[in-house]
Amino acid sequence: MKNKSNVGRRIILADDTTFEDSNAGYADGVLWCRVTSADASFAAIATIFSDPEKTAHIRYEYGEMADEYDGFTTVMTIMRTEYGFDISLRKDNGHDA
Repeated sequence: MKNKSNVGRRIILADDTTFEDSNAGYADGVLWCRVTSADASFAAIATIFSDPEKTAHIRYEYGEMADEYDGFTTVMTIMRTEYGFDISLRKDNGHDA
C-alpha cells in the first residue's frame, strides 16, 4: 500500500476499511484509535469496531512507518469528539499485547 504523503496517518482494519488522518496507540493493555471522520455516524463506527473480524488485525500507518496490532476485538469505549471518535479496544483475554 502506498502512502499519500510521508506524513499521512491512517488506520487500516483487517478487511481493509481505512480511516485517513487517524491515529492509534497502545498503552496499559488498551489500544486507542482516534478516528477522524465527520461523515460517519456513531452507529456506523460502533458497528465497524464491534466486529471482531474487522479489528482482529489493525495496522496504523504514519509516514513511512507502521505499527500492527492483533487480537484487539473487545470494545471498551466509543466516544464522539469534536474531530470524530475515540475508540478503546482490548484483547479478549484482557492481557497486555
